[in-house]
Amino acid sequence: MSSTQFEVGQNADEAVKKVVERSKAVAFNISPCDRRKAEEAVCSIYSNAGLKPPRYFVWFDSPFHGAVSAALVSKGTNSVHKQVVTNFRNQCSAKLWKLIEDKGDKQWWTTIQNKLTPALRRSFSTLPHQIRQAVLASFVGHVGPGVENINLELVWGQLAPPALLSMLINKLTYVLPEEYTKPFEEFDDRPLTSGLAITAMGQFAIAGFGNLDAELPFYDITGAAGFRVPEIMPYFHLARFGHTWWPFEDVCLMIDRPNRVSVDREGLLHNTIGGALKYQDGWETFAWHGTFVPERFLEFGIKKDVTLIFYEPNVEIRRMMLEMYGLEAFIKDSGAQVVQQDKCGVLYRQHFGDNHEDIVIVHVVNSTPEPDGTYNNYFLRVPPETKTAREGVAWTFGLSADEYDPLKET
Repeated sequence: MSSTQFEVGQNADEAVKKVVERSKAVAFNISPCDRRKAEEAVCSIYSNAGLKPPRYFVWFDSPFHGAVSAALVSKGTNSVHKQVVTNFRNQCSAKLWKLIEDKGDKQWWTTIQNKLTPALRRSFSTLPHQIRQAVLASFVGHVGPGVENINLELVWGQLAPPALLSMLINKLTYVLPEEYTKPFEEFDDRPLTSGLAITAMGQFAIAGFGNLDAELPFYDITGAAGFRVPEIMPYFHLARFGHTWWPFEDVCLMIDRPNRVSVDREGLLHNTIGGALKYQDGWETFAWHGTFVPERFLEFGIKKDVTLIFYEPNVEIRRMMLEMYGLEAFIKDSGAQVVQQDKCGVLYRQHFGDNHEDIVIVHVVNSTPEPDGTYNNYFLRVPPETKTAREGVAWTFGLSADEYDPLKET
């Protein structure tokens, strides 16, 4: 199929839709990796980049174990990510665009790429970053949207038990010769330190992502139009047969696929009844629309017991519980008190004890009727210091109570 079969603005969306669907089938494949074929693909990738293929492959069943192991291996050998991924892929990209420019189709394919990028983002392209954040959340036991801001150096206590490091070291030393494992001795029988955890998190910047490789769909669609870059094919093979991997000199660490991946319409990890991401060694993460949550949050989603909101100690989780429960239902079921009302609405307050801020909600009825004659009701959470409904509604518009004029609402 040649690119001239498409018309810019007419068939571009359909072309993107088809390649995204093909890519999703690969990205969300939860069957075990074909380890032999995945290793063969890695060897071809090394060779195409001008390097000797790795002599040693070590497989792990989760990115949590893989990242910590990559941090350990980095003490005894060097990453070749720059050679086999960054530099090599830059060369492939330059070759592809040269083919496109020679045909005079650059504008068309730029349009395709600009449409493809956000479509992949809503599908799976952010999963590598989300997996990294899930590992970070496992280290710190943190939940909520603030996990990205956690500084591991400030975390007190052990980040993982000594048995974890000992198990990973034993697995690595079983496969690798002493020249690579000698540096591991200082970590054996010790809990995971913040320094090693920071190194482990840094390893995600120099990992390959196999079936989650978001650059491959563009090569897929251009290849179908006749713009072929043969050197990139081992990456397609690795996407078909593998998952996350870490390339080092002589050594490659590889992760088997998860046995569960659940996302929402925006491509964010999400599952209301269980783990959103689960690997074969039992490591899993719970998430609600991309926010990592404890298992008790999902239990709340099933029980929908308003008293659990009162007992929840984590402010961020309590906020999400309120969002899930619904503010109108919360007012009704929690016994929230009317504290003030005016022409702008009704203000409710629910006290949460001396150590937690109150929940304050304003109920607003739209002044303009719908075509069927009904009036829309809105329930809006406002700051706990809000004293009047007018002040609360004004706050939602970024105004003070004195500045707000309901007649000028848009």
